[in-house]
Amino acid sequence: MKKLFLPLLSAVLLAAALVACEKDGEPVSDSKLPKAADFTLSTIDGGKKVSLSDFRGKPVVLNFWASWCGPCKDEIPLFEKTWKEYEGKGVVFIGVDVMDDKKNAEKFVDSEGITYLNLHDPSGDASSKYGVVALPATFFINGDGQIIRQNYGPFVGEEGEKQFKKILSEMSE
Repeated sequence: MKKLFLPLLSAVLLAAALVACEKDGEPVSDSKLPKAADFTLSTIDGGKKVSLSDFRGKPVVLNFWASWCGPCKDEIPLFEKTWKEYEGKGVVFIGVDVMDDKKNAEKFVDSEGITYLNLHDPSGDASSKYGVVALPATFFINGDGQIIRQNYGPFVGEEGEKQFKKILSEMSE
């Protein structure tokens, strides 16, 4: 039963992500998006607690994911590659593992070679503050703590990379 559940759940979440996007597939952008909700979570390894407000004044890419989410895994290489490019430019990348088994999340981070900050949201409280209904979900937050863009679904392929880097360029200006 479990073997059927995870692929089915992934398919449902991907479908919801596609519905959540504007009909042309572009990320949702709205100048009236809310301020980013603060939260405090433990790092994946449980080493320390981190709050979003710790990064006030810096642009933040906030990505909600889970180890069982196929589309999440598809976009991770782009995130890691881009993180390494932007690390010295003051842009913060934060991954938030949502309602996932902590050991699976740790394995995922290790196997994918993810070096940017990743937090564990076992109850889904942080993702609920953002209205996340599908994974992956990415929020682009400016230095003032304002959400400037949100995207449901993965950034994949050349077009996904182009769109992701365009948003990063806009937020780091």
